[in-house]
Amino acid sequence: MKFSISPNHRHLDQTHGQIRLTLLAAILCIAALTWAFLRSAELSPAQHSDYTRQLRDLREVNALIDGELLANRLELVRNYDALTNHVTRSAELITAARQVPDYLPPGARQAIGDRLGRLGDTLARKADLIDRFKRDNAVLRNSQAYFPVAAAELLDRHSPPMSPVLHQTVGRYVREMLSFARTPSEEGALRIAGIVSHLSTLSHGSAAAPEIDNLLRHGAQITARLLDIDRLMQEIVSLDSRQQMDALFHSYSQGHAEATLEASRFRRLLYALALLLAGFLIWLFARLERIRRSLATAHAEVSARYAAQLAAEKQLSLHATVFHSAHDGITLTDAKGVILDVNPAFTRITGWEHDEVVGRNPRMFKSGKHDEAFYQAMWQTIRETGSWRGEIWNRNKHGEIYPELLSISAVRNPEGEITNYVAVFADIRRIKAQERQLTQLAYYDALTELPNRVLLSDRLNQGIAQARRSNSAMAICYLDLDGFKPINDTWGHQVGDKVLIEIAGRLQSALRGGDTVARLGGDEFVLLLQGIDGQQHLTEAARRLLSLIALPLTQAPGGISISASMGITLFPNDESDPDTLLRHADQAMYLAKEAGKNNFHIFDTEQDKFKRSRQDRFQRIEQALENGEFILHFQPKVDLRAGEVVGAEALIRWQHPERGLLPPADFLPLIEDDDLIKAVGDWVIESTLTQMEAWRREGFILPVSVNVAARQLQSPEFVEKLKAALYVHPDVACHLELEILETAALEDIAKSSRVIDECRMLGIRFALDDFGTGYSSLTYLKRLPAETIKIDQSFVREIVNDTHSLVIVQSVIGLARSFQREVVAEGLETVEHGRLLLQLGCDKAQGYGIARPMLGDDFVDWARAWRPPEEWQSLSGIDWHDAVYPMLIAETTHRSWVELLSQAIATDQPIPHQQLHDARFCQFGRWLASEGAKSLPHTRLPAFLAIDAPHRQVHALAERIDQHWRAGDLAAAKALLPELWAARDAVLKALRDLQIAISTNRPAGE
Repeated sequence: MKFSISPNHRHLDQTHGQIRLTLLAAILCIAALTWAFLRSAELSPAQHSDYTRQLRDLREVNALIDGELLANRLELVRNYDALTNHVTRSAELITAARQVPDYLPPGARQAIGDRLGRLGDTLARKADLIDRFKRDNAVLRNSQAYFPVAAAELLDRHSPPMSPVLHQTVGRYVREMLSFARTPSEEGALRIAGIVSHLSTLSHGSAAAPEIDNLLRHGAQITARLLDIDRLMQEIVSLDSRQQMDALFHSYSQGHAEATLEASRFRRLLYALALLLAGFLIWLFARLERIRRSLATAHAEVSARYAAQLAAEKQLSLHATVFHSAHDGITLTDAKGVILDVNPAFTRITGWEHDEVVGRNPRMFKSGKHDEAFYQAMWQTIRETGSWRGEIWNRNKHGEIYPELLSISAVRNPEGEITNYVAVFADIRRIKAQERQLTQLAYYDALTELPNRVLLSDRLNQGIAQARRSNSAMAICYLDLDGFKPINDTWGHQVGDKVLIEIAGRLQSALRGGDTVARLGGDEFVLLLQGIDGQQHLTEAARRLLSLIALPLTQAPGGISISASMGITLFPNDESDPDTLLRHADQAMYLAKEAGKNNFHIFDTEQDKFKRSRQDRFQRIEQALENGEFILHFQPKVDLRAGEVVGAEALIRWQHPERGLLPPADFLPLIEDDDLIKAVGDWVIESTLTQMEAWRREGFILPVSVNVAARQLQSPEFVEKLKAALYVHPDVACHLELEILETAALEDIAKSSRVIDECRMLGIRFALDDFGTGYSSLTYLKRLPAETIKIDQSFVREIVNDTHSLVIVQSVIGLARSFQREVVAEGLETVEHGRLLLQLGCDKAQGYGIARPMLGDDFVDWARAWRPPEEWQSLSGIDWHDAVYPMLIAETTHRSWVELLSQAIATDQPIPHQQLHDARFCQFGRWLASEGAKSLPHTRLPAFLAIDAPHRQVHALAERIDQHWRAGDLAAAKALLPELWAARDAVLKALRDLQIAISTNRPAGE
């Protein structure tokens, strides 16, 4: 009776404890609900909206400051009230923004505070600079307003009249000042200073001296203030207030996102806790009901179990007899693998006593020879089939690793649940020793105990499969000892065998676990290196192995050393069969021996093919030079303004017997770093001089330029070879010009300058080719004494549609004029290119728009028959006004805009511009409506007035095209393109007419 009652008491005690824990858990859950509710309500949408508005207002005020500042500088606005208000407003907004919302994370508040501090400093600095700007600009405006009036009064109405020299000097000073006011520069200031000095001397003692001094004072104010204001504007613009505001806004947005995310997490947590509490209460009531029912049947169940226990004890006694008498080791564990019992045979095999292992996990017997995947597969089999049988390596008490034949069976209860595991094992060390002896004889070298050729073949196949499986590389290294035969001959085969054993041991010690080293026989070894990670990894491994072999030998007398030659092929780069891989490695090993031994060579099929191909092409170029397969074509250079052919450029071509006429790009890059380029260059110079002599005999004399490679120019014998060539052709030597690439000359500028000077003493002119593609430094241009600058064709081709290329070309032309160099434009391809070059002031050009390169026999007839296009002839006598250049920019911009629109419609892409209906919003429209365009001379000319109507028509057509495209009617949009192009052409024609009118109808004195 005592046995049946005590379990019920224990059950009641456990139930009371569970109820107390349940109530405690409910209280904690309610507290967590309250905490999560409070945290989720911290984020304030109104506070976020107010602070975001402050940051947005701050950014808008900063933009308004920049706009007002620019408007004052351009004199679109003549007071500073709005600018002052904006600066004051920005300071107020910075102060308000420093009150960072509390709901942001601490890190975000700190970051926003730091950025506000830096932004406040920047805006304060900006305000100081704006104050200086207002003061200086006010003074400048007064002087600029007074200067023209005083100048006109002095020049036109002064009494008594000034002397002609003084009057002319005053007029020159006024013109320079007005020019400087339009385009201020340091050079202009220096010129004005020189005129002021001269004018002060001339006016001394003159009746107009007071008026001239007054005029000079205001001119000095204009000169000084203009440059100072420009520098102030640059300093204000360089302040990064906009980037700081963007970073501030980004920091706040990121902090708000983090705060929003945290509030969202707390709301989800609140919901989850509520669900958890509800579920917990349901479970609690169900649990109490089950406990009540279980107590009613507890007494009967305990009595039944006691009877069953007596029967089980009898059966266990029988099982224990069998358990202790078995010859094999037996281990009994629970479902978790904890050892419950072992038999005496277990102790005999493992050395572990019963008390030492009970309560521990069989993992203590692991040998470390099996990875985790092995054990996972074993237990997976046991769970699926109920048993597992196989060989396994374990460790005994003395630390010895031994093999055993193990059988594990799962024991299940009537419900099918695993309750125990029974492991039965036998020691099979003797069987394994016999297997090792047989394997050693069949697969290993008897001397070095390395794998032999049979096992190597198997390892090689396995390595290829593994490399494919893991998408990695494997190196096959064929190694042969250098000078091994003299060791055998000198000290005998016994010492030679010891050397082989020592080398084998070194190779084994240097390899990783998955690598293989095998001996094929004699002094030849093969290594398989898995997991090679790139060429550098392979090179380091090969050098490490060769260095290891080269160490002094301990088994040979005298401490001698031996080297090795190694050939390597890399799979899958060399995706051949195993025998071919070994043969390729063997071939590479012989190449390493030929290279001087103690070396390695990597077999690379593609590289060998490429080397053979490159060498073949190199030899073919040499053969072409010997066989006279090279020819010269000549491309004319013309004077666009004079309409004359003024020169030619000699260009090499290869008349290939099979491939036809080849351009220089197909063969010159291959030899540009070899001395063969010098031989080809010498041939070009000699052939050019020969052709020039042939032309001279026909009465045709023309300068011809030849391209000189960098290697040829900087060779020590270049000048002497050139002297010899000129000596043979003295009648045409003075008409030869050499062209050098800008990048080639800069490789050694001092040497290039010296060579150019020596050649100029021979009467040779130089041209700097492809100018603009290198550094284009003024220092280099100063130090390179080239008479001609050739603008690279990549810029000239794009001047019709790209304003950046147009600006670059105009800048190079101005640079050439400043350095008093002649300028030639390459890449003239259309009549439009020629017109633009003439208007930019570049008269000389070459390109396909003039003529393609031709043979020397055809050049003379072409040159005598060539006439420039009529458009070039009509423009040749015009001295283009400076006001034309902005119109060229506007013309190019307009043409590019219409082209982009046309391409978008042709390819069914979105229109790249917005507000197409308003002609004032495109770049051309802004120029047309700007004060700069309206201030042009002759603004009332018909050509200027004719621009607006077709320009508005362009925008109206563009708007209609855009509407058709948005409506999905692509055909209707494309149908309007011809009208769009006609309107564009009308705008461009009106612009060109205006350019001609301005340049041909200049007022007197311009």
